[in-house]
Amino acid sequence: MDGLSGAASIIAVIDISAKIFELCQTYFSAVKEARKDIRRLRDGVTSLHDVITEVRDLAEDPSSSRRSVFSHLNQHNGPVQQCERDLRRLVAQLEVGDGENKMRRFGLRALKWPFSSKDIDKRLQVIKDYKATFTLALTSDNFALTRTIKNDIAKLAIGEKQQKIRH
Repeated sequence: MDGLSGAASIIAVIDISAKIFELCQTYFSAVKEARKDIRRLRDGVTSLHDVITEVRDLAEDPSSSRRSVFSHLNQHNGPVQQCERDLRRLVAQLEVGDGENKMRRFGLRALKWPFSSKDIDKRLQVIKDYKATFTLALTSDNFALTRTIKNDIAKLAIGEKQQKIRH
């Protein structure tokens, strides 16, 4: 997958996670009995959104060492695409579809939270797994960047020593 379509996939994940947040806010306002689960899902998606935003910044960095990490995340059917698919499914389950017209006719009270606490636990575990994958990639990228800086500093130090020896 090329850089442009890869960045588009990451941007899609960011947009979808924002959509899930908005849907959770709507449910939170309307469905009193499931507020704890709604809050848990909303907070989990917000946390994923924050991490994937960092991945987007990584994708936009032209540095070649950073592109390698990004390409692993964004390979065909890789973590970014899987995350996007899972979040799209979640949005579809949260969206009220035809119920949206009912919501307008009867007000927000027509909403019913579509998940049990166990469903939320499963979905949060999937979200945590994606966060862990993306965080590990960011950590790996930071390690590679630190190693490059260390090597560059070592080269500068050797160059300075050689300069002193010549003089």
